[in-house]
This record gives sequence, C-alpha cells and structure tokens, in this order.
Amino acid sequence: MYQPSIVLLATIAIVCFVLDPSAGLMKVIVDFDRWEHVNGSEIFNVEKLRVRKFNRTLSVLNGTGVLLVDLGDTYEYGLSFARSAQGNNQYDAYPMKLASRPFCEFVKTHYHEYQHIFLNFTNLPHVPKEGLCPFPKGEYWVKDAYIDSSVIPIVVPEGFWRVTTELRIIGTGEIAARGHMFVKLTKEYV
Repeated sequence: MYQPSIVLLATIAIVCFVLDPSAGLMKVIVDFDRWEHVNGSEIFNVEKLRVRKFNRTLSVLNGTGVLLVDLGDTYEYGLSFARSAQGNNQYDAYPMKLASRPFCEFVKTHYHEYQHIFLNFTNLPHVPKEGLCPFPKGEYWVKDAYIDSSVIPIVVPEGFWRVTTELRIIGTGEIAARGHMFVKLTKEYV
C-alpha cells in the first residue's frame, strides 16, 4: 500500500530535478586559482593583481591595475572559455563565450549587464544604459573580489576552467593584450 506512494514521490522528485535542477538541490561553487597576464603591458599593467585565500572555502582577487590608454572602438574585446576536466592543464575549448565586439559595444552590453556583480569590489566606473566610450585610462583597484556563483548556469560542468580575455586591434586583428583567469568549478548538493 505504501509502495506506490514512495514510487510516486521519487518520480516527482526526479521530474522536479530534471525540469529545474537549480531548485535548491545543487549549488555551484567557483573558486579563483590565479590570473596570468600574457601580453599587452603597454596597455595594461596588472603586476599588482593577486589571488589570495579569504577563508577556508573562498579565494579572492586583490590589487591594483593600471589602464594606460583610453579604450575605444579601435579595439575589440571578448572572452573565451576552456575546460580541463582533470586539472592536468590540458584544456579543451568550450562552446561558451562572450564574442568579440568593438570595445564600446562590449562595455555597453556585457559590461553594463554584469557590472552589478563586481562594482562593489572595485573602483571601475559605472556604465549607464547609453554606454561609456572611450573607457577612461586610470588606476583601478579590486578588493576581495569573488565570483558570484549564482550567475553560473547549473549545467556548466565541474572542472578547472581557463577564461581567456583578448583585446584585438580592429582592422588588423592583431592581439593587443591577452590574459587568462583560472578558476575551479565544483558542485555540491544542498
């Protein structure tokens, strides 16, 4: 007599998880590993940016970076993602990215849309709906910045991730600056 009700409850739980896996059953945890500045020191000086352990479970980004030039539509900017499932530095390109676009357009769209996540940790300028062009040169600091894991879709797989940022010169396609942010993504049941 109790058997069908247990099967029914289990079925409902499975259906709820399949339809909405983020409904409190699992959470995503994103932890900084490091930041690498590959090239572009004539545009960015980020030698003073460091990742440090904030507490047992959280790493944060701290430091100061200097933007040495105003960034306008002579550049395009984008982010691409790669994943290493085993953490052995063998990264495979992942089909998720913020496509390169002229810098002012990138700031007006992506930066504007996600600025609420990082403006509390930095002195980066607030970008209004109409945009900010050119993006002003200057010294920008970051204090105890972490990644809000609620913006990461639950379907993104666990593993070690490399986020590549590229600033290219429009017309030539030459890479003016490149950097890599490394993070570890894990999931836990709640």
